[in-house]
Amino acid sequence: MSAGAGPPTAAAPTRRRFTRADVGLIAAGAGLTVLFAVALTRRPLQGLVLLVVLAVVALVLLYRGRLARVEVGAFLAVGLVVLPAAALLGPSFAIPGFPQVFLFRIVLALVVAVGVTYLVVRRAPLPFAATDVLSPLALWLAWLFVGIAWSPSKAIAFNYIAIVVTMVALVLATAAAGGSRRRLRWLGYALILAYGFVVGFTLLEARFGIRLPTSRLSNAVTSQPYAVTSVFVNQNDLATYLAFCWPFMLCAFFFTRKASWLALDALFILVGAAAFVRTGSRSSLVAAGVSTVAAAFLFRHLGARLSARTGKLLGATVAIVLVVAAAYLLFNNSQSDMLRQFRLEALLSQAQAGKGSGDIRTNLTSRGLEIAGGSFLLGVGPGQAEGIISSGINALGISNLHNWWFETYADGGLVGFALHLVFFLLLLLTLWPIARRDPDAFTRYLASGTVLALLGWTIGAVGPSSSVGFAPVWILYGLGLAVISRSRLAAAERAPALPESGRGVEGAGAGA
Repeated sequence: MSAGAGPPTAAAPTRRRFTRADVGLIAAGAGLTVLFAVALTRRPLQGLVLLVVLAVVALVLLYRGRLARVEVGAFLAVGLVVLPAAALLGPSFAIPGFPQVFLFRIVLALVVAVGVTYLVVRRAPLPFAATDVLSPLALWLAWLFVGIAWSPSKAIAFNYIAIVVTMVALVLATAAAGGSRRRLRWLGYALILAYGFVVGFTLLEARFGIRLPTSRLSNAVTSQPYAVTSVFVNQNDLATYLAFCWPFMLCAFFFTRKASWLALDALFILVGAAAFVRTGSRSSLVAAGVSTVAAAFLFRHLGARLSARTGKLLGATVAIVLVVAAAYLLFNNSQSDMLRQFRLEALLSQAQAGKGSGDIRTNLTSRGLEIAGGSFLLGVGPGQAEGIISSGINALGISNLHNWWFETYADGGLVGFALHLVFFLLLLLTLWPIARRDPDAFTRYLASGTVLALLGWTIGAVGPSSSVGFAPVWILYGLGLAVISRSRLAAAERAPALPESGRGVEGAGAGA
């Protein structure tokens, strides 16, 4: 550089030129926009599928680096946690215009696709320690397949079994949350959010009359304008779900001292109670009462292992209020149509007079017993009982037995009923000691809520028209299996490693 040269100056920033690639991208975007607009207008389903495919391809291209670092197991765990909550919301979270394509089915398809691949490449078995409890349910499913052989309608049988297989997949997905304590907690959070949506939507129904398309009251003239169904088809289904949730809310007073959780719990109880009185379900009311009474026997010896004295007193007060309120509703003389529908006397008088709900329940019970007895106690085959009671000269004008126990008996015979009952009792008896003695408070809480809800289900099973596709009961089964598996896995983790024969302690530890 010469002595007379001045200091170097910074190079002026160069302006990016508008290239042919940019023109091509803009033209392609405009073309795709027109293409999708035409496709969605003329062929909505094909256009939507094409749009989803393009969105997936774009995400893969844009985030291929991050996706390459994502573990398949973590992705699968998210799907397993989300699936039960999606099952609760059901067809109400469907793609507009396509009621058969809803969130639960989409998540289930992804979980199955990823899960099969994951199990193929994974060498170690999945952490699950409740196979013995699950076995009777698997045998019950196998017996349903055998029943196809003598089913009058094979199409109905295969459709029924397809629903059962879907629900068993839901059980397994929920049970898989027991593989780790963290996953089990996230499952709890997801179910809390789902409950918040379910009971929150009942406020919109009660205040503004807004109903989801899945409700049988949607766009229907009804004599019960106060009734609510939320994401379910009818009031009984919603009431049964609320009866399932009640024990978990009651148990919260005995297992936590956090004011924020107790405040949320109290809010959920109040909103749930406001929704429940609009359902008119006597069976679910009795089920909630059974769960409450059983809680007294479960908690009476736990003492210091529960929460603070204030929480226990508050929980006991809530339980007493519920029992008193249930007694009032069952024997009330109110002039309110909403409250009078709970009267037990009305059901008994209807059964004696041969009319109304009481007479229908009596006839359904006798028909269910006749169906199983007339098939040499083998059952008429999966899904067949519904067609029998709704046809012929003795048709009742209703297509469901409205009793899960009679449904399993009529369709599966004595063998099917026994297998399902053995699973139920084994689940119940295995959870009871976990609820009383497990060292982990969170596991005890979930075990307590599940076992109390199962006890209530012994009566609540007469609520839903058919429970074969009623997601809450299958989620409850899966949650019970998850709690059992978590308790056993945690016990194995706490147990000291024992040296194997012929190996030193160091070698055993290294092998573990």
